[in-house]
Amino acid sequence: MDDETYGKRVIRAYRTLLSIIAAEAPGMVVWTFLAAFALGMTRLLTVVINQRIFDEGLALASGQIGFGRYLPFLIAFVLLALLPPILSQVYIYGYVEPHALLILRTAFKSRMLQKLERMKYEHLENEASMEIIDKAYNRAENSARHLFPMYVTSFISNLVGSAGILIYMGYAKWWLPFTILIPAIWEIWYASKHNYNIYLELERFWKEERQYGMLAGYLRSREYLKEMKLFGSARDLIDVYRQRLNARNRGWEGYYFKHLKRHFLTGNVTKIAKLANVLLMLYLFINGEITVGLFIALSSTILTGLFEAISWGVGVYRWSGYHINFFDFYDQYLDLSEETDGDADTLPDVFDIEFRDVWFRYPGTDRDILRGLSFRVESGEKVSVVGENGEGKTTMVKLLLRLFEPDRGEILLGGRPISSYSRKALTATFGPVFQDFNRYSITLRENIGVGFIDQVEDETRIAYAAQKGKVDRFVETLPHGYDTILGRDFEGGVDISGGQWQRVAIARAFMGDKRVLLLDEPTSQLDPVAESQLYREFADMANGKTAVFITHRLASTMITDRILVIQHGIVTQEGTHEQLMAAGGLYAEMFEAQKHWYRQPSREWSGAAYAGQN
Repeated sequence: MDDETYGKRVIRAYRTLLSIIAAEAPGMVVWTFLAAFALGMTRLLTVVINQRIFDEGLALASGQIGFGRYLPFLIAFVLLALLPPILSQVYIYGYVEPHALLILRTAFKSRMLQKLERMKYEHLENEASMEIIDKAYNRAENSARHLFPMYVTSFISNLVGSAGILIYMGYAKWWLPFTILIPAIWEIWYASKHNYNIYLELERFWKEERQYGMLAGYLRSREYLKEMKLFGSARDLIDVYRQRLNARNRGWEGYYFKHLKRHFLTGNVTKIAKLANVLLMLYLFINGEITVGLFIALSSTILTGLFEAISWGVGVYRWSGYHINFFDFYDQYLDLSEETDGDADTLPDVFDIEFRDVWFRYPGTDRDILRGLSFRVESGEKVSVVGENGEGKTTMVKLLLRLFEPDRGEILLGGRPISSYSRKALTATFGPVFQDFNRYSITLRENIGVGFIDQVEDETRIAYAAQKGKVDRFVETLPHGYDTILGRDFEGGVDISGGQWQRVAIARAFMGDKRVLLLDEPTSQLDPVAESQLYREFADMANGKTAVFITHRLASTMITDRILVIQHGIVTQEGTHEQLMAAGGLYAEMFEAQKHWYRQPSREWSGAAYAGQN
């Protein structure tokens, strides 16, 4: 990327940052610039006052001046010692930085969260997109902290301070500033041309960081730790974490030492220049060309930071690059493709579902999961979709919910393309219950209400959904009823059983009077008999609605109107249980392999026995 383009990126980033902060706290932005300028001036004034402290001190000691003339320099010396930490640590880093971060956190993350709502779901299952999302979302605050106020303050204060000192040196000898500038400029040029940027090197380790970072999250999680204790696996997983972290560090260190020569050259040019300039100042002092005060003041500032101030004043432009990358990721994040929302907010008159020759493969893969899937579910019909794992059953649900778009073919709802419906209409239509349903550490009322958030305050709707999901059977055992916080993440929270959580997940599906219910193997962790009981209850709850049961176990098949068998991404069989058993094939094989799971004491699961259970 050329310098002009890079420069534009820097300007754009700062324009964005400062406009957001200035909109909330314009005075703070102005005072930050003034404080940075004042910090730079204190560096120049420190040199001037230090010179006068020594020179006038010698005059005072020899009786050439009185103490009254010397006192203002002492007062200025004390003030210059106190002012920089007040401006820097107290105001800029104690007040401006946290305040600016709070403003940016609210602005950036609110925009990002709004983007998440509009963004295509497929990006959450794509590693390249996840890198963009992760870097944009999780590095925003650190990047903003560097760019403002840190780099702004450093840029202004170092340039003002070093320029002032160089001009002051020029009054003593016109050529003195060049003894500082030439080695400083050479080192800055060499570093820019040859030295590797450690921040850019960090970018290469994102995958490794994500691997050990996720594992670190597991090692801190209460749910994961419980299982680790039961299996005695915590120590081994900690070793895996350590190995991943050490592998990343070894790669990083290897790159650093590979370029050690460049680091050595970069860091030692100005060190040699410091020594040479101090010796030069000593020579000028011995020859009587500068006073002892100027010798001490200039030697002190050369040894303690003049070269670094020049480097920081100019180098901030170069070092901003890594943090400017955040804005690239931020822009890339905002540019990620979004769902194309349909125009129709009204629900259809009937709720039949039809897949017409639907093909689909996940982005970044080379295998078609669905290969011309075609079937129809009539409005009000209950259908079981069965098949072995990996045959496309869950993918079919994702397409139906428009989490993904088919590569070819068409999906219809109520005789119209599903893409013509708005997200609002689809949310009001489908009530899904997934295998990996979420368990929120919020109240029971809110846990149910997330199924249709528009009605979370509707007591009647919450009660109806709870009754349909059989949550009302245990709500009275909770200390605060529907207002009980679930989970142990917060004080006063209550754990409920896995089966009760499944009831909550089912209740969500009944929020908003959804007309199409989707059950995507949420009972796979139950034993088969309990699973079949829950499917029967769900079938009763779904009366008058279109319902689709997704499973690779056959607990639901005999209570639905029809069974679809998916194999190799297409429907290979369909019919009732009796028809498919008579036809043989995959369904019959699966049923024969599983039927012993559903035996009750003293009787075996059969069509007649099952039908009589209530």
